[in-house]
Amino acid sequence: MEVNKTQLLGTYFEQALEETQKIIQIPSYRRDLTFGAPVHEDIVKVLDHCLDLCKQFGFKTFKAVDNRYGYADYGTGEKLFGIICHLDVVPAGNLSEWNNPPFEPIIKDNKLFGRGSFDDKGPTMMNLFAFKYLIDNGFKPDYTIRFIFGTSEETNWECMEAYVENERLCDLGYVPDGHFPVVYAEKWISDIDLTGQFDCDFTINGGQVYNAVNDLVTYQGKDIEKIQQYLTANKIESYVEENTLFVKGVSAHGSLPFKGVCASSWLLSALDSIGVIHPLVQFVAKYGHNNTEMREIFGDLTDETGNLTACNGIIKVDSKEFKYTFNFRIPCTRDPHVDVNDKLTQFVKPMGISTKVVSIEEKVYFSKESDVVKNIMQVYREVTGDFDAQPIAIGGGTFAKSMPNMIAFGAEFDMNDSTMHAYNEYVKIDDLKKMMEIYAKSMTKLMKF
Repeated sequence: MEVNKTQLLGTYFEQALEETQKIIQIPSYRRDLTFGAPVHEDIVKVLDHCLDLCKQFGFKTFKAVDNRYGYADYGTGEKLFGIICHLDVVPAGNLSEWNNPPFEPIIKDNKLFGRGSFDDKGPTMMNLFAFKYLIDNGFKPDYTIRFIFGTSEETNWECMEAYVENERLCDLGYVPDGHFPVVYAEKWISDIDLTGQFDCDFTINGGQVYNAVNDLVTYQGKDIEKIQQYLTANKIESYVEENTLFVKGVSAHGSLPFKGVCASSWLLSALDSIGVIHPLVQFVAKYGHNNTEMREIFGDLTDETGNLTACNGIIKVDSKEFKYTFNFRIPCTRDPHVDVNDKLTQFVKPMGISTKVVSIEEKVYFSKESDVVKNIMQVYREVTGDFDAQPIAIGGGTFAKSMPNMIAFGAEFDMNDSTMHAYNEYVKIDDLKKMMEIYAKSMTKLMKF
């Protein structure tokens, strides 16, 4: 089937852009991170909005009774082609860092600003309306097409755990929550807590999720002036309100921690510099500060899919106990248990620090010569004119890991200029158009036997 670019990027794109702005206005981030906690009403609201939209398009829809996930089916093919999207977003964080309120989308300088504009609400709508264009123009897929909407991708993935336990798995499909041209490999991801008991006279709190560099931590205790002197000397911003020190860093996606500035790491380094004795202080200052590969502990784990990276997301220290989280992205050919988790456990044990493996996400690996990769690459090169582009490996963990036969396909064009999880998240309007064209043309190839 030939795709009429003018028609696709006319009315269909304008409708997709309008719907993207509507769902950005719904602050669909999780408030209670406890596994099994009720799905927040804002997440239910955006899930209902998308399912209602699919009904209008002629899909058959389903929503889990506990609102963990929903899906919409089109067609009668024996095999199932899935497009897995997520409707939850990461929290907005420090609102003062946003140039415009995060849930009040605005188009400025040919960019759509708002939390979720790129991750993953914009790509979700571009896919949905790309498919709508195809079926309106007579496209008949050989598969039954299923759009799956998850609600906890940014936290614990319990939505897809529930889906996999209760629903039919896809025979083929993709996740528009990675990078272009196509992601042939995704690293292992391991979330680990460092915990321990130690008496101290200060408290530290910061971070909300495992998979984002914490950008604001608070400290209550002695020597605030000395700590600030160290931070100022290293060009780290801080301020004091009501006897509480606030240390500011720069947020970044857990797969790209080197693009951020970890506030907790700088605070612990400052405490170490003034002689504070605490196992977490000494460990982070010596082995974790400005050191996302941590080769002193793990060695060089680099393979064709990249190197190991470590992201600290959450820190909690009180007078008796402490907790410090790591989000590790581990190269595909390595063993997350032997090469990372076990090594870290043995390394920190003499320091009085314990470890707890919170979760391990499976790797994804497709051959670069597989039909799905070759078809996607062909369309990408035709649309963009970039014939040098090659399939890539990433540290990010997408819903492609939730079941077999799924691959991450788009939607980010430049990993080095990522706004996912960042303040003032945006997506370029031209990139939305480009991805819509790529998805529409790829669907005509991927959804036929």
